[in-house]
Amino acid sequence: MKSLPKPVRKALQQWTAIAYERELSIELRKLSVYFEKFESGQISPFEVSEAIHKFHDGAARELYGTYALSRGLDNMLVSNAVSNGILSREELPAEILACINAHSHE
Repeated sequence: MKSLPKPVRKALQQWTAIAYERELSIELRKLSVYFEKFESGQISPFEVSEAIHKFHDGAARELYGTYALSRGLDNMLVSNAVSNGILSREELPAEILACINAHSHE
């Protein structure tokens, strides 16, 4: 990725951060259901605590490993986010699309 111009590398990093935020938001929404059930008396605080623990050791850790520990692989991360429906091709600038298209043909 170092051969890319600095503005393109920076844009890829920004889109990677957006993808990370979106995926984390999806997982947090799943967790919020436990809080709603707790508030309505459907589940105990222990069940909420267990869900938080599983989120922390599961989805949160996995996403952190994928996004925060994968510096320099932004073109791959953005490409994967498009493939997984987290980002759409329509929202990405042309130079980012060119990078992820080149990555998918490697």
